[in-house]
Amino acid sequence: MTSLAAIALPIVVAAILLSNLQRLPFAAELIAGLRAAATEWWAVPLFIALYALFALLLLPVGLLSAAAALAWGWKVGGAIELVTCTLVALVPFQLARGALALRVEQFLRRRGIESLAGRHEFFPLLLLRILPVVPYVALNYLAGLARVRRRDYIVATFLGSIPSVFLFQWFVATAGEGSPLKVMGACAVVALFAIIVRVLSRGRPASPTDGGGRRSASTAPPPE
Repeated sequence: MTSLAAIALPIVVAAILLSNLQRLPFAAELIAGLRAAATEWWAVPLFIALYALFALLLLPVGLLSAAAALAWGWKVGGAIELVTCTLVALVPFQLARGALALRVEQFLRRRGIESLAGRHEFFPLLLLRILPVVPYVALNYLAGLARVRRRDYIVATFLGSIPSVFLFQWFVATAGEGSPLKVMGACAVVALFAIIVRVLSRGRPASPTDGGGRRSASTAPPPE
């Protein structure tokens, strides 16, 4: 019961804030400004640049996702974010895969994030993308350290990001409309997804420290 409350409460709070957002003068002006800026030629390049910066610095990208939903709507905003998160994810992936691997691993360990070195499988990565038990920004680096094939990484990132990207975009756009029934429906759908993620994540691929705390000795990159 406690875990369900922990899932539901943040969703309800976010929905209440978003549903009342446009009633606030400064918020209404901000949303109007976002929608006006979304029509400019530089809007998408700026969004991609900011997304890349957030991904590199391990900053949460949820704020950018919400801005995309409010600026372009959940369908267009979701499509833009899906392409962006797939392309941008290659930058930290390549950094962790290349000459900076050791520094990246030390950087992640200082933040309490364990490596996935030696785990090259496609489906565990796809599962971790679909069930966001590991944050998007951290998984980009971890997949590079794990020497996942670049092709598999791109496909898993694209396909695995579809549910969470469009669901979050739809939630923000729906809650922002302020319709009580739509807000309640959005809360129910997102809460259900969160509960499913929590249940399924209990059977997620074992972490690199499972099995007596030993990490895999295999760090050789698989063929591309």
